[in-house]
Amino acid sequence: MTAHRFLVIFLIVPLVVCFSCSRKGESSYELPEPTGPFKVGTSWLSFTDFHRKETFTETPDDFREIAVRVWYPAEIKRSYEPCLYIEHDAFLPGQGISDEIRSAFENMNQRLSSIKTHSYRNAPAAEIPVLFPIVLYSHGYWEGMNQSTILMEELASHGYFAASIGHSFETNSVTKPDGTLVRYDPLNPELKLRNEERQKAVHLEHALTQTLDPDKLDSLFYEIMKARPKMLESFAIWADDISFVLDQLEGLNREQGNFQNKLDFKHIGVIGHSFGGAASGQACLSDARITAGINMDGLQVGDMIDMSIEKPFFFMHHDNLQALNKTPNKHLFQRARGPAYLMVIEGSGHYNFSDFSLPAISEAALVPEGALGSIDGMRFIKILNDCVVTFFDMYLKENMSRSVEKVSQNYPEIKLKTNRI
Repeated sequence: MTAHRFLVIFLIVPLVVCFSCSRKGESSYELPEPTGPFKVGTSWLSFTDFHRKETFTETPDDFREIAVRVWYPAEIKRSYEPCLYIEHDAFLPGQGISDEIRSAFENMNQRLSSIKTHSYRNAPAAEIPVLFPIVLYSHGYWEGMNQSTILMEELASHGYFAASIGHSFETNSVTKPDGTLVRYDPLNPELKLRNEERQKAVHLEHALTQTLDPDKLDSLFYEIMKARPKMLESFAIWADDISFVLDQLEGLNREQGNFQNKLDFKHIGVIGHSFGGAASGQACLSDARITAGINMDGLQVGDMIDMSIEKPFFFMHHDNLQALNKTPNKHLFQRARGPAYLMVIEGSGHYNFSDFSLPAISEAALVPEGALGSIDGMRFIKILNDCVVTFFDMYLKENMSRSVEKVSQNYPEIKLKTNRI
């Protein structure tokens, strides 16, 4: 791999999937069509939590600001145009960037802005006799609100209100309701501290994949948490972000507007990828309103080390070919007191649990070798969508005729364990 290609990869992987849609440009590709009965609307929201100071800035009167993108069942008129995948350049090269790298980014932006979604901006919410169960999504670290647009559209098409949270300063950018793109500084001192911690703990995280001893796993989890206090601080911030967004959605549900009396607060799910997956597990423990959760390939440090999860919870892992232990959260799964699932999808990589599985996106983004597994990307999307929708149908819609176990039988790539009798 050339140095130039490595730089392009390093910058793009955390940046490419976080941007919103537009009406400009001609579309050559489109996202996979959602399989549910509903058309999909999408909107951007923004909230400020005046009860929390922003810890990533030195300004004393800064409060925590959270951007949210939502997808929901909608009524679509023939005249409506679907959104495009991005409307802003994924990266604006600064000074000192070579013409080769600048050209690579321009080509990436052009290709990504040609991809159609199946979402319609601010479309009227569907008028149906049942409320929309809520699913809150947390992105990976330094990833973005739109990194799982395919999954969010799939959930909305099946009757869910899917809300993706932009965790300020630990995502590279967010889009506000007026279309403004807010970029965050990757050289923020707090981010640098977190990165330094992570580099020092890499050997501990690698050791997790090389042991099956539950006592050794416990010891390593504690060592990682001791070595990364800033990571634990972020977990608390992200879990608080999730609870804060739920508070704001309760207000939207009460107020006159597109979502008035549409949302089901008795059935709330959380799901996230990587760091966001672990934050979702943390939120399951800290917020009693949450019904069930999914961690997509995130190391579940935090309170679950000492507290058995009692809510339905799904641990998903990629197929780590170099690992003796492909499921480092296995000991937490085994201690779960509620319905729990532990899954590996053979041939998958860490970034398959995002829109990078779509070849049109991964090819445009120059995804580095090893980020995706050998599994066909479209096949993975089908597997993931089927598992996620089934799990939430079971525990948010209380449709126990659905079964993750039965779904797994349709896909030989799935290796599933469950504690359900």
